[in-house]
Amino acid sequence: MFKRNCVVKYVDTFKVEHAAKVEPESPVRGCGPWSAPIGFKLLGRRRVFDRMSVTLEVHEEPTTHTVIVGKLKQWIKSHGRHRREEAKKEELRRLLYGTNK
Repeated sequence: MFKRNCVVKYVDTFKVEHAAKVEPESPVRGCGPWSAPIGFKLLGRRRVFDRMSVTLEVHEEPTTHTVIVGKLKQWIKSHGRHRREEAKKEELRRLLYGTNK
C-alpha cells in the first residue's frame, strides 16, 4: 500500500497562506476532514472561526515500475486468462507491433 500525505492550508486575515503536512492516522482511513484539526494544531492555530475555509490536498507517493521488454513481449503474445485481459493484450499488440500478432 502506498503512503498518502495531506497538506492542510488556510489563509489568514492578512491574506497569508499557512500550510502543514499531516500524515493520516491509518492507510485505510486516509486523509479527510478529520485532518483539519491536526493541521491547525501543527500550525499553532488555537482559535478557529466558523467562516474560515480550509483546503486539504492529498499527495500520493509516486509509483515506479521496471519492466523487462522481452518478458513484456512474451506476456503480450500469450493468450489472456479472461476476456478483459485478452482485450487488453490485443490493444497492446496493436500498439507494439501495429497488428494482432
